[in-house]
Amino acid sequence: MTDDQRRWTHGTLRSSRSYLARFQWRKLRQLGPFRWGDVAPWRAVRVAVGVMVPLAVGSACGRLDYGAFAALGALPAGFASFQGVTRSRVAAVAVSGAGMAVSTFVGAATAAVAPWLLVPVVVVWGYVVGLAVCLGPRLSVAALQWPVGLLIAIGMPLGPTEAALRAGLVLAGGLFQGVLVAVSWAFQRGDPERAALAESYRILAVYASGLAAGHFGPPSAMAFPAAVALTDPNPLLPMTARLHFLDLLEQAERIRVSLAALADRAADDPSEVALRPVAYAARTLDLIADTLSSGRAERAGRSRELNELLPSLAVAPGTRGQLASEALFGQLRAVTRSLAGLDAGRRRTPVNHKAISPVVPAAGQDGIGWSALTLRANLALSGEAGRHAVRLAVVAGLAEAMVQATGLFEGRWVVLTIFLVLKPDYTSTVYRSIQRAGGTAVGAGLGAAAAWLAHPNSVGLIVAAGIAVAAAYALFDVNYLIYSSFLTVFIVILLDILGLPADTTAVARLTDTAVGAVIALIAYSVWPTWEGLTAQEKFARLVEVHNTYTTALLRSLAHPAQSDPARLRGLQAAARRTRTDAEASSDRLADEPPHPPLTPTVARTLVAVVTRLARTELSLHALVPPRATAIGREDGVARDADAGRLEALATAFDSAMITLAEAVRTLRPPGPIPPLRQVQSEMRDRSTALDPRLLQITDHLVDTAHTLEDVLRRHLASP
Repeated sequence: MTDDQRRWTHGTLRSSRSYLARFQWRKLRQLGPFRWGDVAPWRAVRVAVGVMVPLAVGSACGRLDYGAFAALGALPAGFASFQGVTRSRVAAVAVSGAGMAVSTFVGAATAAVAPWLLVPVVVVWGYVVGLAVCLGPRLSVAALQWPVGLLIAIGMPLGPTEAALRAGLVLAGGLFQGVLVAVSWAFQRGDPERAALAESYRILAVYASGLAAGHFGPPSAMAFPAAVALTDPNPLLPMTARLHFLDLLEQAERIRVSLAALADRAADDPSEVALRPVAYAARTLDLIADTLSSGRAERAGRSRELNELLPSLAVAPGTRGQLASEALFGQLRAVTRSLAGLDAGRRRTPVNHKAISPVVPAAGQDGIGWSALTLRANLALSGEAGRHAVRLAVVAGLAEAMVQATGLFEGRWVVLTIFLVLKPDYTSTVYRSIQRAGGTAVGAGLGAAAAWLAHPNSVGLIVAAGIAVAAAYALFDVNYLIYSSFLTVFIVILLDILGLPADTTAVARLTDTAVGAVIALIAYSVWPTWEGLTAQEKFARLVEVHNTYTTALLRSLAHPAQSDPARLRGLQAAARRTRTDAEASSDRLADEPPHPPLTPTVARTLVAVVTRLARTELSLHALVPPRATAIGREDGVARDADAGRLEALATAFDSAMITLAEAVRTLRPPGPIPPLRQVQSEMRDRSTALDPRLLQITDHLVDTAHTLEDVLRRHLASP
């Protein structure tokens, strides 16, 4: 056993013993939060139609049971359709539907032929679903629907032929949801993309307003919402509109860099004259966001306001920071021209069905090859996903064995509850367990009452089921307890349609869900996957990725002709993603028992220091000239000397950050790092032709690296 494995085992056992003592029992009484702003009525209508149409068709054909099986396929596929944007959303529905169809066949046929074989089947499904968390929300949510189909089918054993028919109906229901998603494209041509761009420019406007008010913090660490929307645009969007959208996103990225550069200047000179360009920019950005989010009737008026504002975007000659302000104002004028072109070309360009490659960095990876590599990389128990997969497989398998041995009535709900509530992290497992049990208790009673009132009228049952499923879909993001309540109502009514009495089903569902929730809590207490035991890898990755971005910027300034703007933009996006992951990790650490030396305080400090580094990187990025401009320059002797100094700083910074990243990964004090201050001081030679702004920015860069070193030495000094 390696030292890291011994350390992880010791930490796990120690954390398990202290789990009950540290558990915050009072938090279990919290029913919230309630995010009422996340109610999604139109989404609920779309996906509820996908569930109710099969029921209605089955009733009209005299085979309501067939319609119910198709509805069972459409129900989880509807939840999968919440993930992704356009094509990726359809792909999530297809993965969910195909997996549920296979699961339905396996579950029904195995339960009929050899029920005890369900134990290894559940183990396999548990491992696959648990490992899928490493693929991101979209695919992991789609995979989570597979055990739903498996365990529902177990309650209705069938021969291979009939099981295949039921599986086909489940697949048809899931694919019907995919068709509805594709149909919705025709009604939202450009609207989601406009909304995402408007939100992106609103983020810039808020940041610029803060700068104008004297708050000189860094820009938001989050990627622009439009970056996700435009990597998977509406296939029916005209090519001209798509190109304008991509140009607007590109301009937003450039404006963010320019604002960060102005923030550095304003921090040194917070006078009214210095802040005036930022105030003008804030007003213009806010109006740009209004123009993008306005309806077609209001858009012309907003555009006129924007054009009237443009003459004020001018800088008096000789003003400090004139070049940076003029660059920002030029970018704002370019955005205005793109908006005008977007509206002018709306009706003139036919739909082009050939996809064009986006010029923005993808928000994530995709594809079968990437998924296979990611899954293979997470097979080891040293990773969070690998440990969670084994834990979920073992716990679900043991629960299924218990159900088989005891003959527990409707025991499949115990296993299904474990699949739904046992998560990789502490907070989600605790709250989902309690809220799932509470929601099921409420929903079981309401479902039994609704079925009793509607019985034996099939139309009444269908209407009640439709109301329940629409409410569940609409409130999915509002509160898990409320969502669970309405979902249970729907399941109880649907099983009543399939011939399983609502009263006995409701009682069994209530009891078995409570048992499953308790087992999930016990399983996590015995074998927790604490964030504190794996977070160091995320923070080490945070330091490494920002190091790669910074050194690439320094080398681009040293050798402008070799600069690759697309690569720099990709590195910037990667750095932003790692910063977001680290922030999420620090939040999860705050909800767990402490795991010294990587405590929540240390994690938040690391995020704060790297966020300061990110601000410096944006200022540095603003100095990188466009490649076309750089190629036209002639390098002289002074330029060669400056390039050598920048190259030396990049090499020293790279070496220092590698050492600091290794310290985070091992949670041990860092070794000696190169003399960054000495290397940076050599850039201040009187014969240098370097931009004075670059000298100031590299000074901030060196100070940030030394701050990070000091934090690690102080907090990692004790074993």
